[in-house]
Amino acid sequence: MAKLARLKTPQLDFRFILSEFLLSKQADGISPRTLEDYRRHVNSFLRASPNISDYDSLYKAVIKYFSQPCSPGYRNIKLRYLRAFFNWCVEKGYIPANPTAGIKKAKEDIDNIRHVSLEEVKKLLQQPDKSTYTGLRDYCLMLVQIDTGVRPGELLQVRVSDLNLDSREIRIRPEVAKTRVGRTLAITPFTAQQIARFLRIRPEHWRDDVPLFASENGLTMDEKHWAKRIREYCKKAGIKVTPYGLRHTFAIEFLKAGGDPFSLQRILGYADLTMTRRYVRLSQDDIREVHEKASPVQKLQQMGKRAPRKLPGGVK
Repeated sequence: MAKLARLKTPQLDFRFILSEFLLSKQADGISPRTLEDYRRHVNSFLRASPNISDYDSLYKAVIKYFSQPCSPGYRNIKLRYLRAFFNWCVEKGYIPANPTAGIKKAKEDIDNIRHVSLEEVKKLLQQPDKSTYTGLRDYCLMLVQIDTGVRPGELLQVRVSDLNLDSREIRIRPEVAKTRVGRTLAITPFTAQQIARFLRIRPEHWRDDVPLFASENGLTMDEKHWAKRIREYCKKAGIKVTPYGLRHTFAIEFLKAGGDPFSLQRILGYADLTMTRRYVRLSQDDIREVHEKASPVQKLQQMGKRAPRKLPGGVK
């Protein structure tokens, strides 16, 4: 009966409904980053659609919202968050149906995955001033991202207690992982050495809950600040890449070096293989080049082109 009463409500107050939805998601234990993404995307829709009074006006507002031009990738992100929100609204009886149900995902161009070459990565790593706390911190942050492909938001919340230099591992705790599933990342000896060097200049009096790569004041760096610092280094190096671009670079280089998609999925912390398949497709050109060099058929052709043992005309 309560559900039917809600459906008869003439005025839909989505500001109130959104607050209830976010509390529900918070109780489910989703990450703060995902919670903030829900808030941002639903509020963006509500700001663009101020005159929603009933389901009919809601449906028209949704159609108009998704008819606005934007990149396929961003359109699909908006659709994913709004579809989840409206599914919850249907479940709670606020609306009779999901207005996004008939909207299809846009076809994304895999070439829009922004990554950089290893030569450009080398230029980027040369920019931080490693004689300072912030410079060495930023250098180590870049190294770990390129070495592991970890999400920036996860890495910025890693604590010293999550680090094991003896086994060369970094633990991503479940409460900071985007998928809420913890995982352990391996790092190379060189990365471990640079982190050990950084720890020697890190203030010893900081509490245990201070992140490993904290600000100079011992506070957690947010992703926007880290992205801004990357932009500054990129400007000096003459390249373009974002913190997530470093994650993409790791993924593509991992596959080019012979890593398998299933291992990549676990390392990157994806819930399924959807994004991993995009990396595989993007690295197909490199895989073709490797195949041409390694194929047994190619080797057989080369064997057939060997110079004959006997020279023509009986010359010895």
